[in-house]
Amino acid sequence: MKKSLFIIIITIALPLAVFAWGKKGHTMVAEVAFNLLDPKTTATVNKYLDGMSLEQAANWMDEIKGDHTLDYMKPWHYVNVDEGKTYEETKDANIINQLSRVIAELEHHDKMSNEDIKKDLLIIFHLTGDLHQPLHVGYGIDKGGNTVQLQFNGHGTNLHRLWDSEIIEKENITTATCLALLISLKEKDIKKLSVINVQQWISQPRSQLKAVYDFKDGKIDETYTGKNREVIVNEITIAGIRLAAILKDVFKS
Repeated sequence: MKKSLFIIIITIALPLAVFAWGKKGHTMVAEVAFNLLDPKTTATVNKYLDGMSLEQAANWMDEIKGDHTLDYMKPWHYVNVDEGKTYEETKDANIINQLSRVIAELEHHDKMSNEDIKKDLLIIFHLTGDLHQPLHVGYGIDKGGNTVQLQFNGHGTNLHRLWDSEIIEKENITTATCLALLISLKEKDIKKLSVINVQQWISQPRSQLKAVYDFKDGKIDETYTGKNREVIVNEITIAGIRLAAILKDVFKS
């Protein structure tokens, strides 16, 4: 999928697996977020997670993909927007609508059961990460890069998998890497990034799609991974900032 504000290709759900960031990337998003939470919000979120680790919470929506009773959630992980187009509102079960819905639902958590609150939290943890993986807000024509075959590090892969986890591993991107970026940001920039508007948020990751597709002859080299290391660190860090903003907002009372 791709990055920038563009018209939605109202496409049908991807027939391929669409994991974003991989387990490590999603965990980093959650860990960045928790570094921004106040103690009260941290305690509240942990209470509703009911013993789940941040890694488990952040990756739950990928872990349950083998449970076919939950197949209705598969389209929630992404949205497709044609290249050169802007997103137009739709009632589709896409990542924008589902993340917005669950955030709005949690605003009234005082009327919800602990079980429902936990489920909504798991969805928010994961989809906030997904939204900031450029290929989850990309192009339907190549199924978010899943059909783009590549050669990388002596083996075959596809563009989506490369961005999910392989660049993260190759470039040794860690939570510490993202926290270093977070510390370098000015308070006013963090505040600006924290304004909650899911539909507008996709413009940030979509703006990186040009870099995502900047390779030749289906071959990925160290120049490509090195250049895009910064893109991935930025997106994971921004996702963490925005996840923290959501959690603080829904539990502010």
